[in-house]
Amino acid sequence: MKSKSIASLIITTVALLLCLCIFASCGNKFENPGDYLGGGGTGEIAESAEDNTDDVRDIFAKTDFSQLAANTSSEGAVTVTPTKDVYNISQSGTYRFAGEHGSIELAEDSLKLHLIFDGAQFDCATGVTINGADHKKAEVVLTLLGENSVTSTADGANAVHIKGSLSINGTGSLAVTSSGKNAVKASKGLTIVDCSLVLTAANHAISALSVAASNCKISATSGKDGINAECDDETTAFTTDEGYVYLKNVQYACKSAGDGIQADTVVCIDGGTYNIETNGVFVENTAQNREKYEIATDDFRYIKSGDTYQKVASDYMGRNTMYALAQGCKGIKVGEIEYPDPDDPDSEIAVTEGDYTIIIDDGVFAIDSTDDAIHANSGNLSISGGQFDICTLDDALTSDVLTKISGGEIVVSGCYEGIEGGYVEIVGGTVDITADDDGLNAASDDASVTEHIIISGGKVYVDAGGDGIDSNGTILIAGGETYVAGPTSNMDGSIDSERGTVVTGGYLFAVGPLGMVETPSQNSTQCVVSFARSSAIAAGTNIALTDEDGNAIVTFQTPKACQSVIISCPQLTKSNKYQIFGGDTSLCEFTVSQIITTIGSSGGIGRPDGGPTGPGGMGPGGGFGPGRR
Repeated sequence: MKSKSIASLIITTVALLLCLCIFASCGNKFENPGDYLGGGGTGEIAESAEDNTDDVRDIFAKTDFSQLAANTSSEGAVTVTPTKDVYNISQSGTYRFAGEHGSIELAEDSLKLHLIFDGAQFDCATGVTINGADHKKAEVVLTLLGENSVTSTADGANAVHIKGSLSINGTGSLAVTSSGKNAVKASKGLTIVDCSLVLTAANHAISALSVAASNCKISATSGKDGINAECDDETTAFTTDEGYVYLKNVQYACKSAGDGIQADTVVCIDGGTYNIETNGVFVENTAQNREKYEIATDDFRYIKSGDTYQKVASDYMGRNTMYALAQGCKGIKVGEIEYPDPDDPDSEIAVTEGDYTIIIDDGVFAIDSTDDAIHANSGNLSISGGQFDICTLDDALTSDVLTKISGGEIVVSGCYEGIEGGYVEIVGGTVDITADDDGLNAASDDASVTEHIIISGGKVYVDAGGDGIDSNGTILIAGGETYVAGPTSNMDGSIDSERGTVVTGGYLFAVGPLGMVETPSQNSTQCVVSFARSSAIAAGTNIALTDEDGNAIVTFQTPKACQSVIISCPQLTKSNKYQIFGGDTSLCEFTVSQIITTIGSSGGIGRPDGGPTGPGGMGPGGGFGPGRR
């Protein structure tokens, strides 16, 4: 028994000494923090990738739905006698349909039509039910009065297909069902105001060159995307004239096997409610499936766990059967698309300059997705308001360039990784993330990107199974409140950066294991205390920083056992005395003499009094109230 105790003590000692080495080296990663963060470590936020969101937002803010909303009059309409045959329309004008019909066929190009559906039911088993598929110059306004339905049971047929532009308005409703293809297809733009649509489709519920909707209800059940906006095949450069989805005060509910909302260029959302559920199909890693579904070997990142699937790290070494999604099924997605090269018809150009954009200014979002919840390929993601309840098997919020949170309330109850981007910036709002792997992650495959995570405002809470905050570049804490419950594994840490962490303001409270402790740089301008001990602080313990009179300054209830604690706050100043409490027990007391105060780096290993040992941790506080935070 004695030999085991001595061996255990030796292992603990070596581990702590290794931690000290890592701790010391991590604390001095910045030779010149100004090279990465700007302002020589004074807290000035560095310029990141070009943020195009304000310009794009301004474009869509000018959209005027009022003229379409008012265009509901049936005055002068031709009343069509109900018939189960095809009704051919060869002249522009207003047509009113009521009762049971077969189908409508646009017989001429360049028609300008106002179709009034007033308690009408259309049913076609031989092709497209509302058919303008051969006339790309057609302009159709569909006004809904009362309850209406359109059904197509033909193989490979859209229920509604207008090759020109389609607008839908009115105070009524329309149920559209296609058992063979898309419910509503508009080869040019689709605009929807005021009305209510219930769409069921084997393929996309809505497919159009662009989609703009306001003050309407859309319910979609689809075998592929709920809403899909694709650029024209002849488009050769990024544009905001097509390939976009703009939703203003829309009530949208979607259950899909594809993406809930997919756009080639831009998704812009301002107000409304969005209940999106995507259910992807997983396939095994076999040669047949890789060829059939065009899936790369690296995409097989899931193992089966009971009745569900779990994403694993790219270097997973287990022997479980690996799975991948047969098709994308993200909640909200933009890009990346490839445009044909006009100088070389056999090649394509992928636009990767950060044009693709997702902008969410307001709304209530409930997203339960198999794939990423919100994903901007090769572009920026901006959230300035709204309420979000997100659960996903993959990443919650991710972009290839800039992910910026400036407002809103974001709760991620489950995900693989939380918020990702080449650059991650949080300047406002509240963010609450529970992640299997990293909570915040700045990473990019683009060598020109110098990654960073900047938190300058708002309130951030991270509970991570991997790194709490992880940047392949730098981390700057310049304001707001940041609370991190890192992993219990010594292979990850509460904070992890390749080029260093600087604290210049705000509150930081991070707890985690000893194995990968990273202390902020000496180039920080706000004081930091990093505390560690060889024995764990139990899960559920209230950890508090107090002044010398015992008054609590910041507190944090750790949701899991931890050994390192890192705290920084404006009240932590030089020459003053402080204590750190775990519940009612004083864990240490110290006097701040420099920017970084490390406790536990001396005083011996395995002290009989249970005092601090080993390297320190980091953390801000401020408290989220009782319970987990």
